[in-house]
Amino acid sequence: MKGLVTGISAVAALAMAGTAQAVVVDGSIAGDGYGAARAVQTNETSFGDNLSELNAGYGFIAGGKLHLAITGQVENNFNKMEIWIDAAAGGQAIFASAGNDGAANMNGLVFDTAFTPETHIIVRNGFDGGLAQNKFDLDFANLLTTAVTSQFSLFGNSLTGSGTVLPGPATASNIDVGYDNSNVLGVGGGGGVNAADQVAAAAVQTGLELVIDLADLGYLGGDIRVSAVVNSGDHGFASNQTLGGLPIVSSHLAGLSTVDFSGIAGDQFFVIPEPASLALLGLGGLAMLRRRA
Repeated sequence: MKGLVTGISAVAALAMAGTAQAVVVDGSIAGDGYGAARAVQTNETSFGDNLSELNAGYGFIAGGKLHLAITGQVENNFNKMEIWIDAAAGGQAIFASAGNDGAANMNGLVFDTAFTPETHIIVRNGFDGGLAQNKFDLDFANLLTTAVTSQFSLFGNSLTGSGTVLPGPATASNIDVGYDNSNVLGVGGGGGVNAADQVAAAAVQTGLELVIDLADLGYLGGDIRVSAVVNSGDHGFASNQTLGGLPIVSSHLAGLSTVDFSGIAGDQFFVIPEPASLALLGLGGLAMLRRRA
């Protein structure tokens, strides 16, 4: 599905493709150069105003990294923010869990026709009674190999902050993470009844930020597609908060194992375009090969 860089090595191309902007990974997109939203929420949340809502999605590719931001928040009761990333060829048309965190409760979810992810990220936070502390956890699962990298209590005894997911079975490089749940604006709480105020949704600047090495996504060029959903703690009952958004007006998706996004109007994913520098490198390499032929 994704284009290949021709005539030069993928590693060299990715290293040259754009210079990473001065992004501070703190859960705020302010001043970080994300530009316009790639997707804006269409529905007020069915999981509680200012508790679990996805207002907008942002992203760019630079310096060999995917910079991804989703404004809003996920409730600190271990509800899940499910994120799927399609950055390479050969992903899943129908979700099959890597076996982590009970995500198999979503097995059978049919993705949009143009979306076949290789990566599944789970974000969750809340108070752990056993540890007697707040915690923020992240899982990064490679759906092609079923390898999983997990980082627990990423911000120590805090629900918010900045931290690093260290390399693990599914990743060779660090993942930088920032999370700020201070949003009190954006969409309202009339999910299933009211359409979102998209101006208000696009004005929210805080939420989740991730910086992921492109090699860990299997990326070789082309656009990257991202889908996000707010789900329950057991992955068994999903909200109406998706990016891209559901048709107006939509209520809970409920069990994702029975959902077919390809049969729902619109795209329940958004696109982060290939940087022009990488595209030009590919064309330049092809031209070099032709001149040598």
